[in-house]
Amino acid sequence: MPATDPRTPGSCAMRLRNLVGLSSTSKTALLRSIADDIRAAFISISKQLSRGTLRTKHTEPIHDLIASIKSTESPEYQRMQQGLERYRQRERRWRVERKWMRRKVKGLTSFQPERVEKFHLLRPFLTHKLYPTYTPDKLSAEMSTPGDYDAVRRDIVAQLKKPGYDDGSAGPVFVRLAWHSAGTYDAESDTGGSNGAGMRYEAEGGDPANAGLQHGRAFLEPVKEKHPWITYADLWTLAGVVAVKELGGPEVEWKPGRTDLVDDSKVPPRGRLPDGAQGADHLRFIFNRMGFNDQEIVALAGGHNLGRCHMDRSGFHGPWVNNPTRFSNQFYKLLLKLEWTPKTLENGVKQFVYVDPDAEEGDDQLMMLPTDVALTTDPKFRYWVEKYAEDKDLFFDHFAKVFAKLVELGIQRDSKGAVVNTDNVKGGYISAPKKSNTPTGLSKGPSGGGCPRARL
Repeated sequence: MPATDPRTPGSCAMRLRNLVGLSSTSKTALLRSIADDIRAAFISISKQLSRGTLRTKHTEPIHDLIASIKSTESPEYQRMQQGLERYRQRERRWRVERKWMRRKVKGLTSFQPERVEKFHLLRPFLTHKLYPTYTPDKLSAEMSTPGDYDAVRRDIVAQLKKPGYDDGSAGPVFVRLAWHSAGTYDAESDTGGSNGAGMRYEAEGGDPANAGLQHGRAFLEPVKEKHPWITYADLWTLAGVVAVKELGGPEVEWKPGRTDLVDDSKVPPRGRLPDGAQGADHLRFIFNRMGFNDQEIVALAGGHNLGRCHMDRSGFHGPWVNNPTRFSNQFYKLLLKLEWTPKTLENGVKQFVYVDPDAEEGDDQLMMLPTDVALTTDPKFRYWVEKYAEDKDLFFDHFAKVFAKLVELGIQRDSKGAVVNTDNVKGGYISAPKKSNTPTGLSKGPSGGGCPRARL
């Protein structure tokens, strides 16, 4: 075998073939040894050149090697430079956002209710380390005309990507915002529901069950400012529908026309949202009140394919599925397939977790709420869990129908589809008591009340 053949025993190439099976420390030591040999060779060549033993023509192979290394270095260097420039652009964008947000807050100093509400929506982001990317340049170039809901949809889509928020998407919190804005409906008294956007007021927005939704509302503020003709009630529900579709879910029918409350006198009582620490009876109590049956309850639970729980909001912690920004039927599959072990968190809240034997330190543990596990222990609920785990198309079809029904709760329309609700005047509901801070329905669990259904 020629001496110049790289496969010569003891050559660098042959020594590198022994990498397989070596430990990380041994690999580093081997490469350091090779680097030392190369360095020694270059020093020796340099000395031979200075002595005249070697001439420039003899070192042409060395120059060719160096040129080859540089040619491979250049694209990598360019990629690093491009990455650095992206970070610089992001930093500049954050500076622009801070200035933009401060200008908005500066104009909200008078004590008009709607302005105070805007201030509370924006305040969490003025001191946040990673500012959400919702600058005006993210939105469409021109102001839309009243009724141009396609333009609103496009601008909602522009708000979905949030590198500094949770799993990089505002989609899950938009879905939860739509769900919580409608999930207060009580069919018996015909109060609550998606009309009114009561979360703008402390009486509803400050409900522990709505913890964290201020982020979703703030993400949508630039859209509202650009399209002032759309009501908050329409914007929040439309954002949920758009997010479901954009995250890979089904097309959900949505109709406009909702109105916003002019004061907080008609905000529904707290405690109407589900409590994730409860069981099957609680789920039926809450959802039957809204007019949902067992099949619809299980279909709506599929919203847990998105998002995660936070200990500082719901008391629970972790995602339900491995990809919490992709709508699918994985929630049902994992609910049936994996072994869910009870776990008490450091705050005393009990949930269920999957103990993955292959998980590495720092990996998120998949979790399920007690209400989720109840879907498998109750025979009537389990029937639909199994159906949806087997048939994604069936789940998508049922979810689209029940979510469309959800965002219409509390809405009355005439034969032409126009909303005819009269609850957007001062003075409160005619057929219902004034708002109360005392929860209604079943008692609250350790989470403090309210379902962390995609409580993001």
